Amino acid sequence: MALAIVEEYYTIKDYEQWEGDWELIKGKPYAMAPAPFNKHQWITGKVAFLLNLKFRKCKKCFVLAEAEYRISEDTVLRPDVSVICEPLGKYIKNPPLIIFEIISSSTKLRDEITKKEIYKLQKVPFYVLIYPDNEIKMLNLATNEELEKITLNTPCGEIEITKDEILEEIV
Repeated sequence: MALAIVEEYYTIKDYEQWEGDWELIKGKPYAMAPAPFNKHQWITGKVAFLLNLKFRKCKKCFVLAEAEYRISEDTVLRPDVSVICEPLGKYIKNPPLIIFEIISSSTKLRDEITKKEIYKLQKVPFYVLIYPDNEIKMLNLATNEELEKITLNTPCGEIEITKDEILEEIV
């Protein structure tokens, strides 16, 4: 006799009832680490600080850390750092200009493959992966090209971010 396997499927309505920190990807829940290791938090703060400096005169864009990005009824992600140019609300509704993920061993594949593909489908222009050994991958998601410099087209004009600037902040 064959064993019946039932995969559970969840939606935002379920997600809103959960306690703790979660992401929801295509109906499947992923518990976020209870407290990221200190270097993760430190890098997140440094990246957010650098971006806040760059966007300090742009009152139409916002730098967010671990904000909910509601993509669909069954997908909610929480990027480590993102930049949006939309009014602040309870969660991110539209694709951010750029998303940063600080990579850990427990999230590496999800960040490198699953989230990257979701962000690409959502037309997030740029995705930056920062690894514990200070390796940085800056990606143009439309072309899959790895970059040394990203130019963000914002309502306040162009804003540039380079690998070297990020490394200078985190090393």
